[in-house]
Amino acid sequence: MKGRVFKFAMGLTHVTEVISAILMVAIILMNVAQVFYRYVLVDPLSWSGETMRYSTTWMVMLAGSAALFRGEHMVISLFTSMRSPLFRRLIHLSVLTCIAGFCLLLMWEGFPAAINNMGQMAPATRIPMTIPYMAIPVGASLMLIKVLCLMVLPEDVLQQEVFEENQP
Repeated sequence: MKGRVFKFAMGLTHVTEVISAILMVAIILMNVAQVFYRYVLVDPLSWSGETMRYSTTWMVMLAGSAALFRGEHMVISLFTSMRSPLFRRLIHLSVLTCIAGFCLLLMWEGFPAAINNMGQMAPATRIPMTIPYMAIPVGASLMLIKVLCLMVLPEDVLQQEVFEENQP
């Protein structure tokens, strides 16, 4: 069971990392194109700044869920040096519960905000504003899924699996 949970979460993490990497490359290319058009051709692109903003929002929310699962966010490790494994596990679960609550709040408020902006169009790209707004609840949903996976998996097993995966 725990092996399947880990494989599912790692598969989801890989997908979000690939999409985030593609978005980052696209953002960099749009930025270079914008600089070229603005300063060399003296004819700036009207859509690049807006597209980079929306792509960055999606990239951050997708990459944030991957970083959460891998434990790559900043942490306060005040209680991680405690000797009692039970106390460490309780602290870990309470932190994950707080994160899950925040993800639920983002989903609760984010989905209606995205739906309410369905009729609004972005000024330069003319895409529905639902697309950029959906980054928040979709990213929060992915984070919630990964938090639930982290709650099921023992902390030491996860660290060992991630370490083994990153070895050549």
